[in-house]
Amino acid sequence: MGVGQSKGVEGSQPSKIERRMVKAMAEKAQSGQFSLKSFNSIIMKFHKIDESFEAVRIVFRKYDKDGSGAIDMEELKHCLKELKVEISEKEVEELHAESDMDSSHVIEFKEFIVLLALVYLLGVSSCSGSTSEPGQPTQKSRICLPQLEATFDTIVEAFVFFDRNKDGYVSKEDLVDAINRSSPGRQGDKIGLERFEEMDWDKNGTVTFKEFLFAFTDWVGLEDEGDDDFVSPS
Repeated sequence: MGVGQSKGVEGSQPSKIERRMVKAMAEKAQSGQFSLKSFNSIIMKFHKIDESFEAVRIVFRKYDKDGSGAIDMEELKHCLKELKVEISEKEVEELHAESDMDSSHVIEFKEFIVLLALVYLLGVSSCSGSTSEPGQPTQKSRICLPQLEATFDTIVEAFVFFDRNKDGYVSKEDLVDAINRSSPGRQGDKIGLERFEEMDWDKNGTVTFKEFLFAFTDWVGLEDEGDDDFVSPS
């Protein structure tokens, strides 16, 4: 599944999870805790990020019983249990819907990465052994994969780098401006516009963290299962 397969839902109202996601990213951007200085510094981390994603594939494959490259709702529940993610059935359904980027009703591997990132970012669950109060979400949802959590932190920092006005969205102007700082001139403009088109999944002129992460999996070279015919949109 490539980024070009847009759902085409321009003008639709944001979901509850998207509203929470945007708020969380705006708060992170406004915190001033991040220090990435250039797009090139993000590129330097691609290899390590790809390794982290591939480590999750082992768990994903275990529950992809038919080798189709996708898991259904019940398989997803078992997969999350394997990762010791404690989450209600309603939350699983909400996250499934939010992460099903192509509305296929199953979760492919890159969509699974998005789903885990939302679990981690929004703190909707707690890993076994959490010290939070009963019934209360943790400050940072633990998915019992420290390397992946560190990777998500890096990608959050990359998103914040591009979110120049700190509103929880990345605009085309934000992206072109940020990349131009690393590659000034017409080449920087071209790269920025291409990258924005890859990220703007619903074609509404702004990019959420979910869209950013999904495109990011392509940037680092991650492929879905059975993606031998995948052609990068860039």
